Amino acid sequence: MTTTSLSVEASGILRDDTASAYLGSAGAGRTTDTSAGAAFNNPAGLAYLEQREVQGSLLLIEDSFSFHDQGSTGTNPDYERRRKSTDYGIGLSGGGSLFYGQPLSEDWGIGLALASPAGGATDFGDNWAGSNFIESVEVMIGVAQASVGYRINDRWSVGASLGISYMSWELTLDPFPGAEETLKLDDTELAWALGLLYRPWQHTSLGLRYVAGVEHQLRGETSMSTPMGAVHDQASQQFNLADLVTFSVEHKLTPALSLMADIEWAQWSDMDRSLIEHDNGPTILVPRNWQDAWSGALGIHYQVSSTLTLKTGIAYDESAVSKANHKLDPPVDRQIAYAAGLSWALTPNTQLDLSYQYLDLGDIEVNQAIEGFDPVAGQPFSQTVSGHSEAHVHILSLGLAHRF
Repeated sequence: MTTTSLSVEASGILRDDTASAYLGSAGAGRTTDTSAGAAFNNPAGLAYLEQREVQGSLLLIEDSFSFHDQGSTGTNPDYERRRKSTDYGIGLSGGGSLFYGQPLSEDWGIGLALASPAGGATDFGDNWAGSNFIESVEVMIGVAQASVGYRINDRWSVGASLGISYMSWELTLDPFPGAEETLKLDDTELAWALGLLYRPWQHTSLGLRYVAGVEHQLRGETSMSTPMGAVHDQASQQFNLADLVTFSVEHKLTPALSLMADIEWAQWSDMDRSLIEHDNGPTILVPRNWQDAWSGALGIHYQVSSTLTLKTGIAYDESAVSKANHKLDPPVDRQIAYAAGLSWALTPNTQLDLSYQYLDLGDIEVNQAIEGFDPVAGQPFSQTVSGHSEAHVHILSLGLAHRF
């Protein structure tokens, strides 16, 4: 996936169902996947592949955010001009994913996955009250992994994935009046996951997936323009991606109707602070105090005919950020996803998927303060941003799967 716009990983911060054909059911049922997408959703499902298969998807994403000022204060000379309500966001963006799977024998299957399970971008602009905290931010997480699945018997299969997790992070802010700094940091780390698939009855599947958290040590260049000239430096930041445990159920009520459900736990409590350390400059500390979070999803697949299947689903992710710890980034609270889609068999071996998802990212109340020093004026300055923020995202996905 190239870039996403506030496509956030499940359980409170970021959702990963946008990277597969399960977007149309709001992610419900994804760890019971037995297609090529199992290379990402649950490697144990690869053991059930009967043919080589490739899946690809393209995403079109539109975001909308608004900030309503509720008494922000500041000592900067131009602060009153910037103290206003504003709409922000990056408008339209896109992305995609690619999965491949093939059977090795009756009991073994392998697969490859290229996807971006998480990311986000927000552009407030430099003419708003909180530019000393954040002007714009863009985060992208990409995963490339190889997976293998083994069928123990007719009911049980296990699997594992191993690959790399790449994270890039770009932040622009105004550290003091008249100055603008841009940080471009990235990192690549090892990533792995384990999966289990159990079929207790003919029409019921239970899937369990564990994705190990990744500790990214981001590092890169910074550049700052000031009234006194340009300044270049190096900086680093640590960002911990959460451990994820996902459990899915899929049950076929009738030959045409299937019900899916998901529950997921994410260990976000390791994210206690953000610390940006410059090699030859200041250290920026932002307390986070995130908490572990749960999410759940329900979905329905209804086969209208031999070639057409309709999908719908709803998901709820509790916030990993308490009301008392809300910050300007990320501008999200609890999340509710409403989804619908369809699968259309173009030929016996080719399937088209079209899905839509609306993400309600909730409301946040912000009261964030900063104390700094203005080297041009030779005096300290202070700012407090107080206000109310709302956000939502529209996601449209077009996917194609082909069996060889």
